[in-house]
This record gives sequence, C-alpha cells and structure tokens, in this order.
Amino acid sequence: MRLAVVLPRNMHYAPDRATSIDLCARDFVLHSRFRGGITVIGGAVPQPFRDVPFLGIVDIKRKFGPFSFAAVRSAIERAKPDVILVHQYPPAAARVAAGFPDIPVVLQRHNPLPPRSFAHRLWRDRAFRELAGVAFVSEASRASYTGRAPSAIVYNGIDTQLYRPADRKEPVVLFAGRAVPEKGVEQFAIAAAAALRTRPGWRAVLALGGGKAAAGMIETVRRHLADLGTRAEIAVDLPHARVMDLFARAEIAVVPSVWAEPFGRTALEAMTSGTAVITSGRGGLGEVTGTAAITTDSVEPSAFADAIGGLIDDPDKRKNLQTAGRQRARTLYDIRIVTAAFDDLLAEVAT
Repeated sequence: MRLAVVLPRNMHYAPDRATSIDLCARDFVLHSRFRGGITVIGGAVPQPFRDVPFLGIVDIKRKFGPFSFAAVRSAIERAKPDVILVHQYPPAAARVAAGFPDIPVVLQRHNPLPPRSFAHRLWRDRAFRELAGVAFVSEASRASYTGRAPSAIVYNGIDTQLYRPADRKEPVVLFAGRAVPEKGVEQFAIAAAAALRTRPGWRAVLALGGGKAAAGMIETVRRHLADLGTRAEIAVDLPHARVMDLFARAEIAVVPSVWAEPFGRTALEAMTSGTAVITSGRGGLGEVTGTAAITTDSVEPSAFADAIGGLIDDPDKRKNLQTAGRQRARTLYDIRIVTAAFDDLLAEVAT
C-alpha cells in the first residue's frame, strides 16, 4: 500500500527543530510495514529527515486554500497514494479530501478539538463527513469529537529498544519541554528550588525548547533557580537525541503540565528511559502513566516539591516507579505495537 503523510503547518520535519508531531510522524513511517511506499509531504526545510522520501513545500500553511492548492496537489500526485494521512488540522484534511475524492483521507489529531461557536462546529462536523476516519492520540482528546466520520484511538509510540535507561542513573531531577506557561516550567523551577535546597547531592536540569520566543520565560526560570547555583542547569533547543540521553541518565522527571495534555509524550519518553515520573495528571497524562507515576492532581509548586522530595528520600519507591514505568512503556506504547495497529486501521480504510 502507498501512503502520503501530510504535515500541513507549524511543523519542522528535520532533526534540528522537530516538533512532537514531526517525531510521531517519523516514528510511524520508520516502523510501518508500508514504509517502502510512504512519502512525507511538509513545509520545506534545509535538512529534512532522510529516512523516507520527503517533498518540501515552501510556505505550506498557505497552500490549502481554494486557489492555492496546486503545490499540495502536485506533491500528493507524485506520491501516488492509496491512502492519505493528514496530521492535526481538520481544514487541511477536508481540503485534501475535496481535492482527492477517490482516495481515502484520514486525519490524525494530536489535540482535543477546541470549543467553537455552534455555527463553526456545524461547519467542522460537515468537513469531517468527507474523511474516511479520525485518529486521536488519547481518549481525553477524542472526548471533544462530535463528527460523524469513524474515530479511533492511536496512541503515540516510542522505540523502547532504542531508548533505554543508562547503566548508572544520576541524582538529577529533569524537566524537558517548551518554556511556555502551559507546560508548567515555572512551577517546576519553584518546586525544584524548594525540594533541592536541603538535598545538596541532587541537581535540577531543564531541557527547554521554544527558541527566541521563550527568552523571557527562561530568564524567569533562571531567577527561580538562582539559589541552587551550579546545581541548576538549563539547556536550550537541544536535539531530540540529546534530550533522550538526559532522560536515560536522570533519576526523576517531572511533567507539571498546567493545561490538559492531549497525550503526554514527555512522560512516555521518561518512562521508557527508566526514569521515575511525577505528573500533574492533566488531560491524557493519566492515560499514559496509569499507576506507574506519582500524580499530584495539582499544579501548585508545593505539590511538586513534596513529590520530588518524597522520591529523593525513598530510593525503593523511586526504583519501583522506574521499573513500572519502563514496563508500561514496553507493553502498551512500544512503537512496533502502536504502528502495527495503525497499519491495520489504514489498510482497512484502503479496502
């Protein structure tokens, strides 16, 4: 089966600044049994991932209008797909479905659908009728769906064979994510400063993304961590492989999301790396971690500080969470398991 994977906007299919959606797309194409027939179509980037054919379109986000679809149409025609998989954006998926009425189009949605006016929801639900299916990354995300096209849950997967715990863990409490308020980075900084103040053998490490736009938040975080001195480290815009190395070596990771996470890939990355996880439990985070993490059910810094301190002071509990998280990742979210299920769904759509 031939498949076109379309990344419509706000994505960067390249090693240097790949978004979580880019990483999900790449993980899928690398492990799909249809890999030999997959073409990825996305915004033009200087050095894209080279694992499968990639067709870059300049300013792709503007190419889904009624009079600007030619570049996307040409790329899809070059791919000669039996099925088209469009990531994230319902209007883009609807435009592709209208342009290729004889080819099934599936939307893979990575976030809940935002609440809109009644008229907008009617328009959106009508657009969904043209789709062969909609795949959501969690039940928490699918709860927002009111369309008529068939829907399914396709969890994000991770390569649990590639990403493993380091042979020796380090006394590090890690935060990895964008330096934006909804990720809870400020809450983490306050909590880490409080918890580590009386635990001098431990360090706080923050792997922050967001580029220049995050500069203000990063400075705020530095101020919160100032009392820790050299025991607080901030790294900005690291390649994904480097972030995974940090997870592999860290004893504890905190995912203090303030907003309702659609899935919670960061928690999964920590679990597969054998890192004890603390989360807020917002959105899909509870689905990801189950009982294999500490869930604060609060986004107050004091709740995270108490959880961090508790795990530092209880090595047995920390080790148990590390083992349970790793096992849960291998059993439910290994990329081979997830991709095989998604392949089956797409093959069924194609028939």
